[in-house]
Amino acid sequence: MTKTKSKDLTVLIISLLVTVGSIGLLSAWIFPRLHPGRMSPTAVGTPSPTVGETPPDLSSLPDRISLGNRQLIASVTTPAKREGIAAFDAQDYDKAVEWFELSLKALPNDPETLIYLNNARLSRQQTPYKIATSVPIGKNLNVAQEILRGVAQAQDEVNRNGGINGAGLEVTIINDDNDPAITREMANLLVENESLLAIVGHNTSDASIAAAPIYQQHGLVMISPTTFDADVAKVGDYIFRAVPTAQSMVLPLVEYIMARSPRPARILVCYDSQAPDNNRFRNAFIDALTGRGGEIAKLLNEQGEDLCDFGSQSFDAARAIAQAEEQSATGLYLGPSINYLDPAIEVARANAGKLPLYSSPSLYTQKILQDGQAAVEGLILPTPWSPDAYPRFARSAQQLWGATVNWRTATAYDATQAAIAGLRREATRSGLQKALQAPDFATTGAEDEMIRFLDTGDRRLTPVLVQVQRIESGSYRFRAID
Repeated sequence: MTKTKSKDLTVLIISLLVTVGSIGLLSAWIFPRLHPGRMSPTAVGTPSPTVGETPPDLSSLPDRISLGNRQLIASVTTPAKREGIAAFDAQDYDKAVEWFELSLKALPNDPETLIYLNNARLSRQQTPYKIATSVPIGKNLNVAQEILRGVAQAQDEVNRNGGINGAGLEVTIINDDNDPAITREMANLLVENESLLAIVGHNTSDASIAAAPIYQQHGLVMISPTTFDADVAKVGDYIFRAVPTAQSMVLPLVEYIMARSPRPARILVCYDSQAPDNNRFRNAFIDALTGRGGEIAKLLNEQGEDLCDFGSQSFDAARAIAQAEEQSATGLYLGPSINYLDPAIEVARANAGKLPLYSSPSLYTQKILQDGQAAVEGLILPTPWSPDAYPRFARSAQQLWGATVNWRTATAYDATQAAIAGLRREATRSGLQKALQAPDFATTGAEDEMIRFLDTGDRRLTPVLVQVQRIESGSYRFRAID
């Protein structure tokens, strides 16, 4: 063998050793930070990204995980919060408790800090029960915080009342950005942590469906607090949803439309073809409407492209509204991506009150009220929960957070309460799954109704219709309607 070839072989061997060593270091680095001071390093699973999909950078995963040692919501902060996180990272949990308590006095509406506070208080417990919640902090902060408030409230209540059979509940927060590639990678990581008993997540159906098969394969319970897509729970018997199916959610909305339409309802449907969650809901809405004699207005440009597809370059709000009027439309359905609500607001402004507005629960957000203002007044949509319909939880949430919460907080609370109740029966992954599927399983949630799951893993729940109404202060809010 020549000296050159020998040198090349040596360089190749060294490169391979460095690569293998880097992977090992990554695994060893991630897990202690998932549960600092209380976990051992574990091997990381290797996911297989979808064909044509750019795999996420594995090195970014640790920055998306925090038990209290890392700030995930950078825009909601205080000096005390930063000090608490530094103390937590240094495993000085008593100091962390002091700082987090001080931060919450300044910012009581911060669910990240409340979760970190409860985790720090558990530092003396050797075996707290551990769950994780995965939310889209980087993609949709408002939605992420709404979900975190429900998880945090359930954790705070159970830990203040003696825990689960005497042991506290520890919650790891994960930022998944509603990105299927990230949720898939993260699921492969999380299932290897045998002390983790459940996942409360994910937010959208595509993010959930990407991760669900991995949780199912490894026997880790996943309870989505916000996904209306029935296909998510169909993945397997370890997958649950804390909300009803899209088909059951649209029925009261369609019945409302049909009962009040002066002639056969003819609805313009504006949607985002790139948003699987709302496409499922849109399809369920169209099926229910046309099945009851309603019609869908077809608005196309000269190239045959849909003028009201938010995910297409052909989208033209003003032209869509003009054509809808020409076709004698009686209503307008808005179905944007939860990650991109601006096109729906644009259409509402172009509509200027001409057509009644309808939507899916995705538009039940503070952004719609703040940015839409008068343009969205009168908007009607179905929701799993409303503070008007269920005042008991609304009052307790108002007292804790100092603000009104919405349905995502309520269903995230329910998902966490379901996990808590199941762990009281048996605190193992398989035991939790059996408990949630048991015919006699029921526990109290945010609604007056009990939390129960069907054999399919779906939630049985009666939706509430809400409408955007102007209130005395001149601002807008969602109010329950008959």
